[in-house]
Amino acid sequence: MILQFSVTNHRSIKETATISLLASKDKSLENCIISPDGKKQLLPVLALYGANAAGKSNLLYAILTMRDMVTGALAKPLKGDALLQEPFAFSDTARPTEFEVMFYHEGIKYDYGFSFTKEKILTEYLYHWPNGRELLIFDRKDQAFSFRENRAEQTTLGNRTPDNRLYLVSSNEWNCRQTEQAYRWFQGGLLVNMDLTDSLTETLTILESDNQSRKNILKEMLLADLGISDITVTGDKKTPIVTTTHTVTAENGQIAYCNLLLEQESHGTRRFFSRIGCWLNALSKGAVLIVDELEASMHPLLTRHLIEMFQDPSTNQNHAQLIFTTHDTGLLDLKLLRRDQIWFAEKNDRTASTELYPLTDYSPRNSENIHKGYLQGRFGAIPFISGEESLWAE
Repeated sequence: MILQFSVTNHRSIKETATISLLASKDKSLENCIISPDGKKQLLPVLALYGANAAGKSNLLYAILTMRDMVTGALAKPLKGDALLQEPFAFSDTARPTEFEVMFYHEGIKYDYGFSFTKEKILTEYLYHWPNGRELLIFDRKDQAFSFRENRAEQTTLGNRTPDNRLYLVSSNEWNCRQTEQAYRWFQGGLLVNMDLTDSLTETLTILESDNQSRKNILKEMLLADLGISDITVTGDKKTPIVTTTHTVTAENGQIAYCNLLLEQESHGTRRFFSRIGCWLNALSKGAVLIVDELEASMHPLLTRHLIEMFQDPSTNQNHAQLIFTTHDTGLLDLKLLRRDQIWFAEKNDRTASTELYPLTDYSPRNSENIHKGYLQGRFGAIPFISGEESLWAE
């Protein structure tokens, strides 16, 4: 579970931008609140709104980049390789990029962060709270390391860590017990869905697994009223062939079964089919799911259903979380989302940098029409469309 994520100097984000999933004192929708330790109260869903080019997706890409530098394609650069730094473009000053995430894994709170340039890792640190008290696991400034436990062995591992690789990565290559749990959270507790192809792979994997998981996929396709009664997968992993079965009533009154390739289904059906695998996977693992443009090509009721799966404690029994960007103002409904679950991204007119802030900054009443207020510009984070002079006027 994520408690808080911060990023500095990444893409359109210049100064430190932070999102928090710590629940406020809001008393609405209290049954959706989740807890990692029976004490701390966290939110299962966070929705991020904003105009096009405001930087919503860049926040999600920051989370993706952080994960990939720990357990993904960016985790093991060769000595001397450049790091994938994407700093704020409209600045003449060279600055490091910084990521920090506070999260819970198996009931224990962790705080992990690092800063880097294209050349090397500048700082890196990991703390945890095993007994409710903050304890250092390691701290790094350039190639100087500090450790609290197992100092001799970890000092050796620190000396083996290249200046362009994270210690969290290199220490786990040598099965370091002190950093293992934090690494495992990045490995399985953080799922990022920025691409339709990646999510389709997850759905196909579930379809080929045990019968109950397959039944859950089919159940969701039926609940979505897509007219699909069965799904089969043939071919191989490189080129899978997905066939859907539709049950129809023929002119003579007899039941008939018609098959379609997935490519022949509507884009919305393909989108829902691809995404439902990610949803079931996250809910099963109790993972954090990051999704860009949740509503893309889907009916508003389907989008709402996907959110409700995380909001409903009967389906979210393992305390999974969903963080997503959207333009769907129909979701600005205080019967669906709490006020502290709605956030905005806005580009600063002066600096062209992205700024993040929650709806609670405006202290709206629980009876207020948030949808109407947002479109009227009360909360910012909307495009400014000038109506004073037509561009087409002669």
